[in-house]
Amino acid sequence: MTSDKLASAHSLERRSPYLARELVELSYRLPVQHKIADPVSGKRILRDAAKALGLPREVWGSRDKLGFSSPVPTWLNGPLAAWADAQIHTALAEAPAALRPLLTDGLKPGGRFDRTRMQALLAAAWFSDQSVRAAA
Repeated sequence: MTSDKLASAHSLERRSPYLARELVELSYRLPVQHKIADPVSGKRILRDAAKALGLPREVWGSRDKLGFSSPVPTWLNGPLAAWADAQIHTALAEAPAALRPLLTDGLKPGGRFDRTRMQALLAAAWFSDQSVRAAA
């Protein structure tokens, strides 16, 4: 049973609310100092917002939620590694210079929690889609 089905079987929420399009677009527009000023504290913007809303310290100061690791990085570095590499290499051949560092990093195997290869694949898919649209 996959972790996705296992989580569902135990009535755990499987959505990724932090991947909502509006939130992702906002995060790209934010200045760098708001994103990585204190990486140890994590989720700084969400914690700052919770503080500003007057939520108690137990909410914004809690570090006990660890969640579940996704099996996707393990798949992309294991049984799907050759496929992932081929997708990234295809995009890398014609990608603009700004996209190449992300794609190149995606060719390096990562650990269980490393999302670099997945991000590179998403960038490769986006670039491929843009190329198809431009050709049409």
